[in-house]
Amino acid sequence: MVSPKSGASALEALVALCKAHGYVYAVETAGATVYNFGSLGAELRRNLQAEWWQSMVTTQDNVFGIENAICQSSPTQDAHRPSNEAVEEAMQTGYYHCPQSLQHGVLSHYHSSLQLLNNKLPFGLAEMGRCFPRTAAEEERFLYSAREMTAMSMLFFVPPKNSGVWFDLYQRQRMQWWRKFASSPSSFSVVDTSDADNTYPMVNIQFAFPWGVDTVERIALRDDSDLLDLERKTGMSCQGKDGRKTMVPHVLEMETYLEWACLAYLLDGLTEVKRTETVQKILRLHCRLAPYKVAVLPGRGTESQLREITDYIARDLRTAGIPCWYSADPQCSNEQQYTWYDEMGVPFSVAVNENTIKTGITLVRNRDTTIKEQVHISQLQHMLLRYMQAY
Repeated sequence: MVSPKSGASALEALVALCKAHGYVYAVETAGATVYNFGSLGAELRRNLQAEWWQSMVTTQDNVFGIENAICQSSPTQDAHRPSNEAVEEAMQTGYYHCPQSLQHGVLSHYHSSLQLLNNKLPFGLAEMGRCFPRTAAEEERFLYSAREMTAMSMLFFVPPKNSGVWFDLYQRQRMQWWRKFASSPSSFSVVDTSDADNTYPMVNIQFAFPWGVDTVERIALRDDSDLLDLERKTGMSCQGKDGRKTMVPHVLEMETYLEWACLAYLLDGLTEVKRTETVQKILRLHCRLAPYKVAVLPGRGTESQLREITDYIARDLRTAGIPCWYSADPQCSNEQQYTWYDEMGVPFSVAVNENTIKTGITLVRNRDTTIKEQVHISQLQHMLLRYMQAY
């Protein structure tokens, strides 16, 4: 990974690489900077969202995913003010679609979810959605300082007596998740941010950005005050059951932003490698996060036959669910294409040549090692799936 000591130069190099390959680029609009994601950036976002959802919802006991309408009233809205009047004003001003936090919308599902579990604790509610970050960056830091972000948030409702155990458990699980996809796991650390002014424990998971160590996720163990407030507003009991006892649970809150995660892993993957007589910057993205897992290089020579072979390979891999980049027009040499795909972060490349027509043998190149392995066309799908599952 590029050392944080390189500071602004590392961030500038990443910005240039992201723009060149359609990951993300800045756009000036109405005097402000916003960020648009291109084809590779959009796939990176989807992969990160899928991995977060898999970790926080799919593989967990009694954690439910929810999705709220973007047009909702604020929790501080005057109770005597007609809700349709507030909604109409919000839609006209354009602020309705970006709440500051997802917490209010998540809590609105508390009672219905508690009933699904026959009032048994613990359980959790998870959501992804657009919002404004709670704190703005002091200076322009690419995606980290984006004005509008995609929050990934989970509230976990636990009995007070063992809330500390759950707090420690999720700290470990979340740190393992962040490090799992990193080329340099030590770049991630956890810091206790509780102080005398805090009424509840809090930790931040941090990453070594070029400008210094900064937060990528916040984890807080809140007491029952949020649910007691919900009781007062709704007139409905928030008590759940832990064995034979009933109580209002404590709330364990975990929140990160997709843009922070994208930037952290792009910087983590940004690597300088020496190839022949030049130094090249590549993206050594984890295979599970890489937008495309394999690139199929069009061959040179007997054009029609090689084209049929590469068409077949690309189609076969896509059918197997392997995201595949394939450009059927060979404008560059294989080595030039390898350079291009390394910069894009593609973990594997498949090349064919005249010999492939006779033997069915292809060359599979690994981005990280540059080692080329001979693999028969009939074994490509199995070999690549095996590698992907091993990550």
